[in-house]
Amino acid sequence: MSDPSGDAYSPFGPSLTAVLPVTSASISHLEYHLRSLLGTSDTLSDVVVLSPRSLHAQIRQALRLILSEEEAHEVELSTSQWPEGLGLGSALIQAARRVTTEWVLLADEEGLEHFDNRTRDILLLNPPPSDPLPMGPRGVDFRSACLEPSFTPKTAAYLVPPLALPVSLLPPARNIKPTDDPWVTLGDSISRSTSRLSGGLAIGSSNGSLAWCERYVVGNGTSLRPPTGDHGLQEPMHSTQENGTTPLTASGVFLFAAYAREARFLVHLACELVRQGHEITFLVLQHDGFVGQDLESQLRVCQAAVYLFHSHSSADLGHLQHELVEHIPHNMDVVVSTLEDEFFFQLSGRFSQNNVRGRTSVVRIPEEDLPYCDWMSAVDLEGWKNWHVPQIELSVITDHRPYSLQRLLSSLANARYFGDQVDLRINIEQTADTGTLQLVNDHRWEHGSVFYHHRVAHAGLMAAVVESWYPKGNDTYGLLLEDDVEVSPLFYAWAKLSLLRYRYGQAESRSPNLYGISLYQQKNIELHPDGRHLFNARSTFEAAGLVYPNTPYLSQIPCSWGALYFPEHWREFHEYLVTRLNASVWPLDEVVVPGVRSNRWTRSWKKYFIELVYLRGYVMLYPNYADYMSLSTNHLEVGSHVRDIPIETYLRKKKLFNLPLMPLPPATLPRDLAIMPSTGLLELPEARLPDWHALPVLDLLGTISNETMITLRGGERRTELTGCDVFTARKNDVGELLCID
Repeated sequence: MSDPSGDAYSPFGPSLTAVLPVTSASISHLEYHLRSLLGTSDTLSDVVVLSPRSLHAQIRQALRLILSEEEAHEVELSTSQWPEGLGLGSALIQAARRVTTEWVLLADEEGLEHFDNRTRDILLLNPPPSDPLPMGPRGVDFRSACLEPSFTPKTAAYLVPPLALPVSLLPPARNIKPTDDPWVTLGDSISRSTSRLSGGLAIGSSNGSLAWCERYVVGNGTSLRPPTGDHGLQEPMHSTQENGTTPLTASGVFLFAAYAREARFLVHLACELVRQGHEITFLVLQHDGFVGQDLESQLRVCQAAVYLFHSHSSADLGHLQHELVEHIPHNMDVVVSTLEDEFFFQLSGRFSQNNVRGRTSVVRIPEEDLPYCDWMSAVDLEGWKNWHVPQIELSVITDHRPYSLQRLLSSLANARYFGDQVDLRINIEQTADTGTLQLVNDHRWEHGSVFYHHRVAHAGLMAAVVESWYPKGNDTYGLLLEDDVEVSPLFYAWAKLSLLRYRYGQAESRSPNLYGISLYQQKNIELHPDGRHLFNARSTFEAAGLVYPNTPYLSQIPCSWGALYFPEHWREFHEYLVTRLNASVWPLDEVVVPGVRSNRWTRSWKKYFIELVYLRGYVMLYPNYADYMSLSTNHLEVGSHVRDIPIETYLRKKKLFNLPLMPLPPATLPRDLAIMPSTGLLELPEARLPDWHALPVLDLLGTISNETMITLRGGERRTELTGCDVFTARKNDVGELLCID
């Protein structure tokens, strides 16, 4: 591999110099800081100690001590004078220009003493990097927000020490003015010289802390803009919106591959990703009778790279593989394809050969799902990269309502799953009738595996729900569905979009307090002590003066009419329920949550889940579409919680809970390639799910609150009940919550 200047790297890996700054405050620990660099890397050949002249005598003494040790380090140690009047950043970059190795490590005053071994290895080029970009654990994005530490590489506007970078990427001295922030200028220069819309890759652990952020981050609150370079990408907007959301800033490299007919559904998605700052290459194969010139024209208008390939039939495509591969970009992050399995498999084998960055996320969308893909434009780069990580498992709970079960299973069969494998579990109560058993026996599921669980002893609804699903790992999610629920054909898209945003997207939009995603819109609040209250989220937010009343929101109330539950919280709930039902901490009739109607729900699992949610300050994400348009609805049929009542009363009550389901749009070829068929899922603020901090928070009674308030309220109640007033760091630990071993 070659470095950006064209010089070949050594076969033993790139050579590296570390520059360690020393100040009067850090001189007393110099020996420890030097030892954190020495003896841990075959690539490190030189260490330059950068300091004011007044400290040179003390530094030489420390160097003599280290050099006199029996186990001599094969690293050259030298000193360099810190010019008067220069700040840390400018002095480090100036010293870096004088090194003779291919790479330079710019440390801060503490060296690498407080970093874990994995992060040290990254900074010391163990193993040698495949991608000649700056890298380090401390990065700042284009909104001047410090990136959370992670071993998943994140695109940064600029990095701050410690960081390693090729010397060839250092800008000339004349490019950094004394009044400039040197790290911002360095990141900007690297972004322009590499045409990557990136000042480096943030990767590694920063001691699990963002304490460094105040020292280095741009203090004026303005957003940085990535340059467009020479590749013609439109400059994405990075300003904060009125509702507190920010556009999807991290840029990536995407490859689209599709036949001309199918590509028509993807043009809008590709162009939207270009608008967000991503680099798009689109391979269009013509053999299906559709001409690709209009595709090419539209894609070029939105500044995507597009290539047309002609063949008479799919059987002839094999000879095109070599030509196709020539146009596959290096360093791909994501491949989006509609090609049939065999040819796609053959072509995908070439992806890894062209990808020097590492793992590429390959997303294959079935032809029948293409008209319903508009929501994918709201997925950020981290979400695309993690496309295949979350596994949603469907868990159906049924007893003796075959008509209801048939309706639910039909709605699941008619839903769109966008090429994902989705496993199904059907939980059958001991009292199930012959019709239900026959229906289950005849059912065929085409999207994944099926597991049937038939009880031989009656357990009741609480056990039927709680025991219907248990997570295999922290990337499996349980969608719990009682048989009187029906789902929208777009339910899976809503669930996946929300997961990719709030569990696998940018770090600032993830929270350990999010325990699930509701498909159902709240039309009533049932927890008021005096009974059910009608509820309209949009009216509530309008009255509160929110800029976007159509925003999704967070509520403490758990949903039982179609909701996705998260693995850590569901395991914690199991443990809590075992402890609670054994009355090993409190009497079974202890009121845990004051002033809520669920205290009277003696046979409901939700009573106990509400207790856990209240004590922890947990929240669930709810949709908020116009006219209560929902991703699931409850038909309120006779069962455990609905007894025989007069027909007029029943119909009136059913109307309070039955919601319209979000339908599929017509599956017709788009005439205007710039317009994608609308599913309605993106009828959101700024056509995307808001940032986490911009989501309104409602408590158990539907009152607007905030995360801090509900967490403090739960903590105070915990103290009253247990006598413990200190939380430890053990998340999802019931022993810690209840102060028991």
